[in-house]
Amino acid sequence: MSVLNGITSRFPQLSQWLETLVLTLLVPLLGCLLSKDDPFFVQSAFPWLWFGPLLVALRYGIAPALSSVSFLAVLWFALSLAGLLKGAFPLHFMLGGALLSLIAGQFSSVWTTRLRRSDQLSRHASERFQQLSRAYFMVRHSHDRLEQNLVSRPVTLRQAMMELRRLLVERGGEVSNELAGELMVILAHYCSLSSAAIYAVRRGVPDPVPLAQCGQGASYRPDDLLLRSALESGTTAYQAASRLGDGQHSSYLVAAPLRTSSGRMLGVLLVSDMPFMALHRETLQILGVLLAYAADHVEAATIAKRLIAVYPDCPTVFGAELVKMTRLRRDLDIVSTVVVINLQPGPRLDELCQVLERQQRGLDHGWRRDLGWCVQFVTLMPFTGPAALEGYQARLNEVLRKQFGMTLQSVGITIKYAVLSGDEPLIQLANLLTEDV
Repeated sequence: MSVLNGITSRFPQLSQWLETLVLTLLVPLLGCLLSKDDPFFVQSAFPWLWFGPLLVALRYGIAPALSSVSFLAVLWFALSLAGLLKGAFPLHFMLGGALLSLIAGQFSSVWTTRLRRSDQLSRHASERFQQLSRAYFMVRHSHDRLEQNLVSRPVTLRQAMMELRRLLVERGGEVSNELAGELMVILAHYCSLSSAAIYAVRRGVPDPVPLAQCGQGASYRPDDLLLRSALESGTTAYQAASRLGDGQHSSYLVAAPLRTSSGRMLGVLLVSDMPFMALHRETLQILGVLLAYAADHVEAATIAKRLIAVYPDCPTVFGAELVKMTRLRRDLDIVSTVVVINLQPGPRLDELCQVLERQQRGLDHGWRRDLGWCVQFVTLMPFTGPAALEGYQARLNEVLRKQFGMTLQSVGITIKYAVLSGDEPLIQLANLLTEDV
């Protein structure tokens, strides 16, 4: 059984065809046991034979359903040649079953596509919600720390994460020792870590050699309870009297995964020593958010590697979402739009850019390009078609009229947009950015 599971996990399509074959042959095999003269139940009051192809069609779609009908036809001819069946081939019986299977397969294919679309939309909204929540938490925490420690700690969390993103762009999303070291400096600074280490995780198993460490580090113990708990649950695990039973102990105070919003595990942080007063809920929350925020940017830099190589100033999350939206359009025909607003240099340029940023929705992603002779404000609007752009332009006109007493045309602002297709995202973006510039 374990060998079969290994084969099917390695070749996922194999299980589909094996199940198709089993469901198809089940009724004829029962027919051979119950009625040797009519194993296909052609003369029966109910066409029991088509239960197999119908189930296959509803589960897997048109192609496996047609294969199931073909199996039955081939089986009929094989038994007929062997002398086990008598009579002419039941053409109308087979044709009716084939049409029934085709209808069921088409129904299954349509609803499978709809469910995939719905699942992708829900997953993207969930990931975006997590990203926004973490970004908000980091901004709030950075602001609080800036107020409290302006003199003693002049480096803000935002500046530290900007440096981390710069390294990600340079390394193309690779979790290197340098990147892990920069992340460790941030974690030690903001979470008061005395001794800790970051380990890369590949296929659910941490590497035995740490990427970076501070203090005495934290040696890798694969059977440690906290480490196993963090890897299995994907959440931060910490030592507490209520979490460990009698005779149980751990070498770590905290084990926190470096996990993306999509659920991909990139690494794990192991903390062996930190001040007792620092081990509380707020510190653990900050630790988890920082690791997740860094993991999201690592994944984004990896996805958007080609795009960022051409446009180094492009935000990693913007590039990654552009690639994702292009895939959704190609695979599931989900429409998204990229809007480019050209602004001419002037005394109110920064104010206008701030207005444009405030008009973005929670799902949108912005990118400000300073070209010298003009400024391009690029907005990626997921799940938005051309019809929604009219409302977007109307909102911009209304805001400009109320705040500045002007309209888009009066200040020389031009708007271009393109509905994403399934083509290469870099080419689509380049065509839009260079048009009439």
